[in-house]
Amino acid sequence: MSDRSYALTRTLASVFLLGCLLLFVIRTWHWPLMGDAALMHYIVFLMDHGMAPYRDIVDPNMPTTLLIEGAVMHLFGADSLTWRLFDLFLLAVSAVAMYVICRPYGRFAALFAASLFALIHGRDGLIELGQRDLTMTACLLIAYAFLFTGLRVPPTQKTKPWMTAIFGIFCGIAATIKPSVLFLAPTVLAFAAITLRRRNRPFLAHIVSGLLGMLIPILLIFAWLHHQHIVSNFLLTLSQLLPYFLLLGARSYPHLIVHSISSTMLPVVLLWLPIVLLKKDWITWERTALLVAVFFGLASFYLQKKGFPYHRYPSEAFLLLLAGIDFTTILQTNPAPSQLRSRVSNKLLPSLAMAGIVIGVLFIGGGSTAHALWQDWHNQEFDTMLRADLNRLGGQNLANHVQCLDMADGCIPTLYNMHLVQATGFLYDCYMFSAQPGPERDHAREAFWQLITKNPPAIFVVSSNDCDPPTARPAYEYKKLRRWPQFNDYLNANYHLDVERIPPHMVNSGSGPSKPLGYRIYAQNDLK
Repeated sequence: MSDRSYALTRTLASVFLLGCLLLFVIRTWHWPLMGDAALMHYIVFLMDHGMAPYRDIVDPNMPTTLLIEGAVMHLFGADSLTWRLFDLFLLAVSAVAMYVICRPYGRFAALFAASLFALIHGRDGLIELGQRDLTMTACLLIAYAFLFTGLRVPPTQKTKPWMTAIFGIFCGIAATIKPSVLFLAPTVLAFAAITLRRRNRPFLAHIVSGLLGMLIPILLIFAWLHHQHIVSNFLLTLSQLLPYFLLLGARSYPHLIVHSISSTMLPVVLLWLPIVLLKKDWITWERTALLVAVFFGLASFYLQKKGFPYHRYPSEAFLLLLAGIDFTTILQTNPAPSQLRSRVSNKLLPSLAMAGIVIGVLFIGGGSTAHALWQDWHNQEFDTMLRADLNRLGGQNLANHVQCLDMADGCIPTLYNMHLVQATGFLYDCYMFSAQPGPERDHAREAFWQLITKNPPAIFVVSSNDCDPPTARPAYEYKKLRRWPQFNDYLNANYHLDVERIPPHMVNSGSGPSKPLGYRIYAQNDLK
């Protein structure tokens, strides 16, 4: 592989990727607020109206998620454009961190990894904007950028423990978003200590600084919980509700293993793996640290058990970094035979690296861009229909008198758009209507029953979505109501079916087209 052909390929690939990114940003600027982002916004909205998380609001998300969401909403606005800008900000910050990480290996490695990561996120659709795993991934990339910079010093200069402290702080923030990466920082610090010891350099200050830095976000979170008088409620959520939530709609481990690497990324990973196996000097300190992040990302994917595309973001980001670094390094240095495990490798590895770049740029970059632009953000039929029905039944007079029975996919975003406070803090119906038995389901049913009998909602909005078993979209049968006979009898005795609707068109707002959600509205009998 000549230097000229690699330079030409690198230039063409860079122009193509930058064009894809520009097109992606311009054409998706007006993506609306929906999915989990709308749910998180609604939780902050309820908090602003006097409801406390973990006590009044039944939700398993970690405090840092709510604090970040609230900070963005209160400082910059709560509309969809603000959240779109925040999503792009996360991608931009991730790109800068990747550039710092890839500095010794070449700028193209950073452009390759950052562009493909952003476009894969765009491919996943507008329902994934500002996802918690994306925020967590950005924090981990920033952490690695500081750690690597603090240790990349000439032998004549001192290393920088204060940068290791910042590494710990951002790892702590990531762990308070998703606890599945709690032990990533100690693991990486252990490898850093081994590396520094082999170089005959001080390492204790880095270990102490990193661990203390990691404790800072955790202590601040508990200080906030104490200020809100909800420490015990949070610990109950963490120890009881969260484990039960992980059982709801859980995928089998064979399914998770098959989908741990997306079909979009699989060709690049398959081209990268031979480089790992054939290059003798592949295992370095920095590659080891990046590989640890990949393993923890995969562990997070498995622990969450849902198999959602955004659960792959940590592992995908660091896999792309490793692939970009290795593809670039191979083509820049053209390894000598002594650096390879076989003579065949001398010709094979540059070919694999070039194929990885070309396929990554065209297949992942171009394909993901086309898929993102194909998203139909104009289709808001569920929201339009439900909003019209709720306005017909009382509009703003329904505040504190309407209750969604949903998985946060349809009804909750509509209540947020209408600025309507729910009758209760139950945002998911899975806890009450799941087929998965357990004391937490009984506790949720009892708490929900006490709330609705004490202050009966005038309106119940029941979506057709069902968390058991996981399906692409529901069959509009509303069988979940029959899983709780007591509530089903109460609903039939005191409420009447006002309307049942199914939006007429397919929904193209995720990784693939899906049937639209339907809903039923049950109104109190005296509202006939």
